[in-house]
Amino acid sequence: MYLSGNTRWLRCSASVLIVTASAALYRSALGAPGGSAERAKGIIAELEAAPSGRELAAAGVNHARDSLARAQAASVPAHAAILEDTALEWAEVARDLQRASAAEQASDRLEQEASALQAELARLRAAVEQGMARVGQARHDVAELEKGKGADRASPAPATAAPSGAPSPAPAPERQQ
Repeated sequence: MYLSGNTRWLRCSASVLIVTASAALYRSALGAPGGSAERAKGIIAELEAAPSGRELAAAGVNHARDSLARAQAASVPAHAAILEDTALEWAEVARDLQRASAAEQASDRLEQEASALQAELARLRAAVEQGMARVGQARHDVAELEKGKGADRASPAPATAAPSGAPSPAPAPERQQ
């Protein structure tokens, strides 16, 4: 049986619409109770309650609300299901943007803390190196002093002896008790 081009197109479009609607309804049935629309509304409520990242998520929230309004106004249930899924996707995108913003802020804070710790570590390393240099210099000085002391002991003339040819000092008077 030969079908005209218009009839074939209508049957093909109807088949595609049925498959799409079935997939949307199947995804809605697999989701949380209440379907995509309820999940989207819940995510929108969470986003509005959170103070941070509200401006960033505003566009996604507005698109989600628009899709929900269009889903309520849709006369074909399959179209409504697709629009509810679209609203859920927009709400999830807005939530992901808000989460990404929060993660980026946390990352910035951690990076600043890491930078401060690196500066502190560099300062402490310099102090340790300076202390080690002082200890090394002190050891060197002690070794020089010990070497000098050893040279003094090895000298033939004691340091308290009078030079030859000079009169010897008078003996100290004895103390009486």
